[in-house]
Amino acid sequence: MRMLTRVIVFLFLVAPLVVSAERIELSTALLDGSVRLNAVNFAGKYVGITTRLTLTNTTKQIISVTIDGGVILKPVMVEDQPMVLAGGEIVTISAGRSAEVEVETFCGNLSAHCPTKDGVYSFQKKGSDTLVRVLQFIRDRQLFNHLGQNGVWVVTNNAPIDDVYDSDQKQISALFVEHLCKVTGKPKPEMQRQVRYAEEAGATLGTPKALKIYAEFEVLLESPKTLTLGVFNDKGEMIQKVFEDQQFGRAGHVFGVDFEAADVPAGSYYIRLKEGDAVMKEKVVRID
Repeated sequence: MRMLTRVIVFLFLVAPLVVSAERIELSTALLDGSVRLNAVNFAGKYVGITTRLTLTNTTKQIISVTIDGGVILKPVMVEDQPMVLAGGEIVTISAGRSAEVEVETFCGNLSAHCPTKDGVYSFQKKGSDTLVRVLQFIRDRQLFNHLGQNGVWVVTNNAPIDDVYDSDQKQISALFVEHLCKVTGKPKPEMQRQVRYAEEAGATLGTPKALKIYAEFEVLLESPKTLTLGVFNDKGEMIQKVFEDQQFGRAGHVFGVDFEAADVPAGSYYIRLKEGDAVMKEKVVRID
């Protein structure tokens, strides 16, 4: 019995001490002072993994910091964009030590300049609950791209939901628009635009160029009809055809049009669903 007791005591004494790290969100840690932050946009871009955070643990214990979505960093160069952290990264930091993590970001103000390469940032605030919910959707679907960015601008700049569209991701674009309408209370757009802004470091974003414009027509045919769908200029000429003189049966139909708008001259254009010369449905597009 004595030998057994000694073995148990010995095992207890040599067993490694397991210390669990305290978990904390970055915004909370910055506000209560348990973490100090240095941030540098090493990429000179606003979408993607652009920014390196150096986090210093000021406490006397190990902490595990979760980068919470919606943290907003302000630039030292005041003309540069604030950066919105997408969130989701986790970094563990020993007591009194520092650690680095590179994070996914978005632009927080489309009227400001693109980030300066190696521009320095500091903590500004945690964004709204609406912004957090939009970023959660983005993280769940890995939309760390211009589709995700346009969704962020809907919240941070009251940008139109019309611009939340990617012709290569039509299904996810539709789901994203539905989510944005739900969390912001904005109505569903009649048309959607695929746009692109400037990306060069230090440049102003400027007016976006419409690359594609997506329109959808829903019709119920009570009898078979021969239809034409396309994009027409102000002279009535069809400049882009979807289909022409094609027969459709008695049923409900949904027709989608991607108007290739990148290289057309400025002016008014008409996306039309026609039966012969009669216009059944039409949507007017202005290209600047």
